[in-house]
Amino acid sequence: MCTGTRGGSLLIVESHKGTDGVVQLAVTGEIDMVTVGDLRAVFPGALTDDDVTGVVVDFAGVTFCDSSGIRALDEAYATAAQHGVWFRLVNLRPSVRRVFELVGVLEALTRPAPGPDQQS
Repeated sequence: MCTGTRGGSLLIVESHKGTDGVVQLAVTGEIDMVTVGDLRAVFPGALTDDDVTGVVVDFAGVTFCDSSGIRALDEAYATAAQHGVWFRLVNLRPSVRRVFELVGVLEALTRPAPGPDQQS
């Protein structure tokens, strides 16, 4: 678990890797230029470990995400793709979902995980 408090903002990222190689990240709080470093800190291990097949980022607890958070997620998505790992955001609140939609990254970041016959 990564917990960070900077400038009065709090971001909590809990991580769990299942036996199927899928890393589950549960994010709680506000993601902005003050807290985005806490989010970025969990991605290297989650995305590049040899036995990781996918990453699910649960945004149910995220109340705000600015452009720095969107950029961090977009970069994580690209890194995952380079390593043959699928990456998916789930449980976005309507206000956060709308921002991702307006920026044009919602479809790519929320695409369903591939089925067993589609994985590389």
